Amino acid sequence: MLLLLTSSLDGTSNLIVAQLGERVFRLNFDLFADYKLELSPARWRIEDPTGQFIDSGLVTRCFWWNAFDYDILYANPFIVEEVKYVFRELYNWCRLRNQVRGNPPDFHHRLGKVNLLSIAARHFSTPLTLASFGLAGVSQFAGRPAVAKSFSSGLTTTHRALFTTRVDLATLHPDYPWYLQEAIQSDEDVTVFVCGEQLFCYQRDRRGLKGLDWRAEQSMTPGVDEWARSPLSSAQARAIHSFCAEIGVDWGRLDFLRVDDELVFLEFNANGQWVFLDYAGRDRLVETVARWLNP
Repeated sequence: MLLLLTSSLDGTSNLIVAQLGERVFRLNFDLFADYKLELSPARWRIEDPTGQFIDSGLVTRCFWWNAFDYDILYANPFIVEEVKYVFRELYNWCRLRNQVRGNPPDFHHRLGKVNLLSIAARHFSTPLTLASFGLAGVSQFAGRPAVAKSFSSGLTTTHRALFTTRVDLATLHPDYPWYLQEAIQSDEDVTVFVCGEQLFCYQRDRRGLKGLDWRAEQSMTPGVDEWARSPLSSAQARAIHSFCAEIGVDWGRLDFLRVDDELVFLEFNANGQWVFLDYAGRDRLVETVARWLNP
């Protein structure tokens, strides 16, 4: 049985549960008080409000998916942190027994985007990239257009997010921690969803975008196909598999820009969304993921 560590409002988890039925047990972080859980060094058992249960003898796979993306309503910070600790204990219990699928929630904290780019440069073209305090090193962008991005995707005090934004190097404030990248001119975004040994490549035309970052304009609406399947050459597929093998993953999403039929690597998202690539279900992504999670 698959242990799905998630939250009650996550739509992707809804689709996975619909595919797997009784072969999955869903533990919702934000509704922890609805469950009965016992966890000891010798064994563990969890029962949901319907009476369905999973225990250390029944579990065969564990998948972490956006478990902490929703708040526990009205809980004080101490309770929240205690519940988070239990979730991590369960995940690591399964990890120690080689039962986890996908990537751990702290993947990027362990490796980081700049380190990933240094590895990606051995397999793909990569843009000039810089993290800077006090504007150190910014001069290397002289004569090149640059964009500012966010490492963390965190929100500002006014609850706004920084998407990829063109910047004037002369106006950058020295007290701000900048994550800068060379602006690449391209008419197509390309993203590759990795699920086990399978690669699902999609492309999106950039010419209709109002800004630089497609995420700011993604409709996330079922029935609206903004991405189309795109073939990968054998060399591109080999490069992606080699990159994934080097960083030890078989799950995630790689983002590229296409320039003259060449893929320029931008970033790897260890737990990036993927359902929006196949809202209509033509490519059976949800079914593929469900089979991979719990064969």
